[in-house]
Amino acid sequence: MNLNDKQRVEMANWEYASLDVGDPIKIKDIGTVGYVEEIVDNKETGEQAYIITPEKLPKNPTSSDLNKVTNVTVLYRGSTMPGKGDDWVKDWINTDLPAGSQIIGGGQQKPPAQFKSASQTLDNAMSRYKNAMFDVYGHSLGSMNGQYAVSDTKYPDRIHAAYLYEGPNIHSLLNDTQRKTAEKLNQRIFNYIDDKDYIAIGYAKASTVGMLIRIDSKKASDAIEQHMWGGYQFDKDGSIRTTTNMKIQLKMAQVDIVMQDQLKTLALLATRLTKSGGHLSASEQIYLDSSEVFIIVDGVASMVESSFSEIIQVCRQAIKETEEHWQDTVQRAQNVASHLSYYEVMDALTSGGATKARIMDEPVTYYEEKIAKAEKIKKEYQALVTEIKAGIEAQLSLDSALAKELQL
Repeated sequence: MNLNDKQRVEMANWEYASLDVGDPIKIKDIGTVGYVEEIVDNKETGEQAYIITPEKLPKNPTSSDLNKVTNVTVLYRGSTMPGKGDDWVKDWINTDLPAGSQIIGGGQQKPPAQFKSASQTLDNAMSRYKNAMFDVYGHSLGSMNGQYAVSDTKYPDRIHAAYLYEGPNIHSLLNDTQRKTAEKLNQRIFNYIDDKDYIAIGYAKASTVGMLIRIDSKKASDAIEQHMWGGYQFDKDGSIRTTTNMKIQLKMAQVDIVMQDQLKTLALLATRLTKSGGHLSASEQIYLDSSEVFIIVDGVASMVESSFSEIIQVCRQAIKETEEHWQDTVQRAQNVASHLSYYEVMDALTSGGATKARIMDEPVTYYEEKIAKAEKIKKEYQALVTEIKAGIEAQLSLDSALAKELQL
């Protein structure tokens, strides 16, 4: 499911909705993206979650039905409002407060029971949908549950991505094995934090579960709204506002996920092409050997093109803003010290550490290097596309039956 940052926040927000099995999950400008297949409401621990599948399954799905599901989304719900029913006690008293105390004070690692049941929910779903990759979403307490679940899973290779928002940092509560899993999945776990949100604690100079993304937020009307994504800002294309460097890191991680998706598509193709004897024909093997590169290059080429074009655009905008910042710095200094000459103003700025080299030249050089690297990769992909297509088409022409089966 290819969503932008804004749409992913909308997806995560569904965790707070009152849903029934079979209800559709809809995203603005896209429509229905899935259906509620299972509702988790653990009365003992307070954990609440929704299991979402892309297609609506029969009321009593067969093993064949379940095995056809290739993607599952798990939405972990955040804390119930204090005083609302009995569940808030399990969320706040039994989970949030003990976890927060350990995160702030350190000491013994003792994950709350809800964390463990959240992990069990994920692994149970992975056992049920044996051929599916999993996307995990969570906000606040749901983020903590998600952080723990993906770090504790028995099947880390089946985590497609995790999008976690405004949850305290639980890295210190993990054991060594869980930390290794979290590190392995670092480029697939996107941990969004608004520094104006008082709930998102434990991130100052600490290891984290996943890639930490400090957003460029605005001040919301109150603390609750700030916590509930009220400070989040998005560009016109739905990208979340953050630092230029983080935008580049995010885009590179997203490209890597798509490349891995293409390789899995190739593996499924290999299964389909395998004949009754259990072996690939010579032509089929040659096709797959070539296609491992072809799928990456041609299947991802358009995204690589657009992704690096976006990175280049971001870098060029950063260069423009950096140059304007230097000019503004000089202008403001001249306005304040109007009695000094231009060279005296420059000497004063230099003595205070505000040099042109530090403020403008070094950042501009950094971004120009990023642009050059992106341009180089784009050209390499374009050359490979042409070369690989020619090679594969030449091989397939030797086996018209295979070409017909593949419809190329």
